[in-house]
Amino acid sequence: MKIAVVFFVLAFLLSAFIEKKDEDKMQSFKWLIGSWTMKTARGAIMESWVQLNDSTIGGESIFIKITGGTEQREKLRFIYSNKDYFYCVTFLGQNNNQEIKFRITSFADSSFVSENRQHDFPKRIIYKLIHKDTIHAVVDDGEIPKKKFDFFYSRYKD
Repeated sequence: MKIAVVFFVLAFLLSAFIEKKDEDKMQSFKWLIGSWTMKTARGAIMESWVQLNDSTIGGESIFIKITGGTEQREKLRFIYSNKDYFYCVTFLGQNNNQEIKFRITSFADSSFVSENRQHDFPKRIIYKLIHKDTIHAVVDDGEIPKKKFDFFYSRYKD
């Protein structure tokens, strides 16, 4: 009888943990939510992120021209699907405007690494929250990058 009670208690605790985990699929990535900007010589790049549901954070990247006007550059999605996380990008004007999925290969509470070795460039996209108001993003061509671009975003404040 004691074994049955112990088994029941363990099963109950385990099911509570699993349900909690399923409810919180995007918790480790919520630091992305909001708008982030990076000034350039020709204007600014702005990434904006919103939580769409319990398994998707959606966003976009726009270029704000110094001369005025905006240009959408990328459609972005951060998703949980089939027990994996993906950073999905539609590079407007590239790849026939088809979405490219980068599988999240590692993540922590304030960073992630996503990879798609079949894609021409980038093959890897890395985001790291440096400070509550600063993100460092890197796009490169793989583990030992020969081609690499750094992006330093600041949280946008109205």
